[in-house]
Amino acid sequence: MYEKGINRENIGEYPKALHYLFFALSLKGSSIKTYKAIARVYRKNRQYLNGLDFYSKALNIHPQNAELYALKADLHRKNKQFDLSIKHYDQAIKYDCNNVQYYINRAQIKFLSDDVEGAINDYSSAIKRDENNSNLYSQRGFYYLLNNNFDEAKQDYKKANELTPNNKHIKEILEIIS
Repeated sequence: MYEKGINRENIGEYPKALHYLFFALSLKGSSIKTYKAIARVYRKNRQYLNGLDFYSKALNIHPQNAELYALKADLHRKNKQFDLSIKHYDQAIKYDCNNVQYYINRAQIKFLSDDVEGAINDYSSAIKRDENNSNLYSQRGFYYLLNNNFDEAKQDYKKANELTPNNKHIKEILEIIS
């Protein structure tokens, strides 16, 4: 039943997909995979509150699953509930503190919430976990520029340029701020 639900989801037949997925859930019980699929179908159908409900149900069964918190955070972001989104990314990071993408996503939400300093801190945490990612340095450099921290921005863009010397965009920014 699960596979039939996924097949229906893949061709955009969301009501039929949900029918099969609910049936699979009734047969298999508390399968995290099925809960995630149901929530994903609701998300694709822009029924975010129903998606949030199924992520919550899955978290009741699997309360330490970082991915579920991150997925739930993303739906809150779509609903422009930034405080709730940050709260759930906090939980995702608590259970998987080495997932760089969680820090990036939370930084973007903090930026949308006018917390540029918080975004900088999240990029700093991401950089500690992936020191050779030029995108992390250039993005943090961008946030430093927004905060009028030109020396820090320049350092980050220099580091990004060292890591990806052929990136024209980074070179142009370095020329402007030097």
